[in-house]
Amino acid sequence: MKKIYITGSRGMVGSRFLELLPKDLIPLTPEVDELDITNKSSVNSFFELEKPDITLHFAAFTDVGGAEKERGDKNGFCWKTNVEGSKNLAEACKRHDSHMIHISTDYCFSGSSEDPGPYSEDHPIEIDEKKLTWYGFTKAEVEREVTRILGKDFSIVRLIYPVRGKFEAKLDYIRKPLSLFDQGKLYPLFTDQQVSITFIDEACMTVNKIIEGKVYGIFHASTSDTTTPFELISYVIEKARGVKDAVKKSSLDDFLKTVDNPVRYPKYGGLKVEKTQKALGIKFSSWREVVDKLTPDFSIS
Repeated sequence: MKKIYITGSRGMVGSRFLELLPKDLIPLTPEVDELDITNKSSVNSFFELEKPDITLHFAAFTDVGGAEKERGDKNGFCWKTNVEGSKNLAEACKRHDSHMIHISTDYCFSGSSEDPGPYSEDHPIEIDEKKLTWYGFTKAEVEREVTRILGKDFSIVRLIYPVRGKFEAKLDYIRKPLSLFDQGKLYPLFTDQQVSITFIDEACMTVNKIIEGKVYGIFHASTSDTTTPFELISYVIEKARGVKDAVKKSSLDDFLKTVDNPVRYPKYGGLKVEKTQKALGIKFSSWREVVDKLTPDFSIS
């Protein structure tokens, strides 16, 4: 039996991982009031006491809009949580030989026409903070810090727009627009933005494969193909509500002319998964297959 320390265990992804936890793992899930990862001495004391074999790091400041309000502030909550907290964990993992699995994001890439996705696992992450959201830059900085501290003895799993079945605490990339449609409030969606999505159950499968084989490296958990917000949500509404042609079209290019911060909305996103599939012996679903699997959970309460 191995101990696994899970940060962010109440979040959308972390809570699902706990639900699917293999029986041979003992979860350690202290809440933030019990263990603040930005407090180095608290982290060190916890590792000294519990000696986790694996550290699975889901916790992060993920409010992209809120992070923009802190842009450039390395004393802000976003930087402290995402960068300083993760550094504390990486250093503790190094001292105690704990396998660190850091959950990262596609926001480490710009999604720009100069460096478009979908991105492979070994594609260099963006170094210019002006080309990323502040949230994305902090997550890219974490990847650099983890690499600096742990060398090659770590794992990173990047996610993109995670989706799952029922989760009352937060609406995800699919369930939010579906909820707005049910309320008659759905706004037009972009036909010219490239995205993929992460089925959280398959992200959990990815992490479990990494744990089983103690596999180091950088991995992607994403659908095997890309789509657009318009195409995705049109399909969701047709499958879940039986309504065709329900979504109005809009253009990201036109929208970007009206905003002060265009990097907030990457146009050419998406993640590639071929290397991850080969390394771990798994297969990711297409985005349509993910929607089909989740449709039974999209019933109106």
